Amino acid sequence: MIPRPPLLRPLAASLLTLAVGLAGAASDDRSGEKRVDLRNMVEVSPGVHVIEDKDHIVLVPNVTIITGRDAVLVVDTGLGVDSATRVLQAAERLAAGKRLYLTTTHFHPEHGFGAQVFKGKATIIYNRAQRDELLKKGAAYRQLFSERLGVAQAMKEVQFVMPDIVYDREAEIDLGGRVVKLHSPPPAHTLGDQVISVPAQGVFILGDLLETRSFPIFPWFPEIGDTDVDPLNWREILRTVEDTKPQVVVPGHGPVGTVQDVAAARQHLDDVREEVTQRCHSGQSLAAIQQAMTPLLRARHPDWELQDWIANEILVYHTRLCGGQTR
Repeated sequence: MIPRPPLLRPLAASLLTLAVGLAGAASDDRSGEKRVDLRNMVEVSPGVHVIEDKDHIVLVPNVTIITGRDAVLVVDTGLGVDSATRVLQAAERLAAGKRLYLTTTHFHPEHGFGAQVFKGKATIIYNRAQRDELLKKGAAYRQLFSERLGVAQAMKEVQFVMPDIVYDREAEIDLGGRVVKLHSPPPAHTLGDQVISVPAQGVFILGDLLETRSFPIFPWFPEIGDTDVDPLNWREILRTVEDTKPQVVVPGHGPVGTVQDVAAARQHLDDVREEVTQRCHSGQSLAAIQQAMTPLLRARHPDWELQDWIANEILVYHTRLCGGQTR
């Protein structure tokens, strides 16, 4: 058993759609569009810095660095070694010799496939569900991103590393004058999502449970054995966060947001659930529901990004709510 460092306190206890939905990715691995840009780092709350994906750049996530008197926590690494190296350098500058921690919001490549850069330099902490999901699905996602999304070189360099510490439900890290809470909710966007918060400052880091001004990403890919997304749990997670009235919300992609963004995402999930249920009960097929609802949802949110993910969202709801019939 790896000894727990003193600052960690456990608490009681379809491929085609992906290729189209992320079609903005260029095929050249040298493209800077896949790298986090340290020029976009902003302090969104005292001691909470975000390397912001303010322009919804494909395959570039938000990365958060939380500083305290004694230690610094990094949340997400960016896609591959290049981005992770940049993130580590930024964290080391802010840390100025203090202890480093790393965690990731979930296992998907642009969020955590740079962890190897931090191994031995930071204490890596995952929730158990995320660690297990990485072991189960990591290789398939590495191949998928390599073959379909034009980041073959970045994926070739990736080495999977295991966390130094694994927790089950909740844990806290006291960074020194700033306490960060790690929470492992029920399956939603993935089996192993994490909700990370600085409760005293009303800051929540949600990963791909939230994309500001964007339709949600519903990873439903039976071709690689990933059909675990659960929109019903997802809605409940957002409702719980919304009820806390957060001051700052860091999404997986897109500009840093507020409680209004959480409310909009939760309301969208509620609306889609209700409409798919009604259409299913009236006997409409999946194809008919997608054909009817897609333009309605686009018209409802004309300024939202990732419109190509609408069909996948409807498919997942139909599968969950309509007895799994897809025709």
